[in-house]
Amino acid sequence: MTNAIICDTSVWLYLGFLGQSGLLHQLYEAVYTTEAVCRELDNGRINRPDIFDPRQVSQVHVVQADLSDISGLPANRLGLGERSVLAYARRHQIRIVGLDDRQARELALHMNLQVVGTVGLLIRAKQAGLIEAVRPLLVQLQAEGFRIGQELFEYALTKAKET
Repeated sequence: MTNAIICDTSVWLYLGFLGQSGLLHQLYEAVYTTEAVCRELDNGRINRPDIFDPRQVSQVHVVQADLSDISGLPANRLGLGERSVLAYARRHQIRIVGLDDRQARELALHMNLQVVGTVGLLIRAKQAGLIEAVRPLLVQLQAEGFRIGQELFEYALTKAKET
């Protein structure tokens, strides 16, 4: 499937905190997530009601990953949300996966999938003229508990031409 992305919990969570979840529809023709990811977000909403719900956006395709596809993944210690995203992407030939977790990213690359995380999505949005600046959003991400090393922070600013 060309120009489609399927995203895991952290991407929805942090783009939602930034008020930027709509960027996905502007950057990609089709946006997917799995029911398992939605359930993880539902669980988070118990303690923080402002967590974004992808089900509320008609352009988001909420799909169910087949359990046999999930169990057919290489051995890993990932959560169900991440595994469901990878399994669905592989089965339905969605080449781009939105993941932030290092282990999930490594497995996705091993599966020949293209990986983009929250920071990468912000860089792409800036390059496409969809947002004015990456720096304030990165600072806001950090305030929300997103872990970003100084090297990645500086790399993002360089790619966004903000240095």
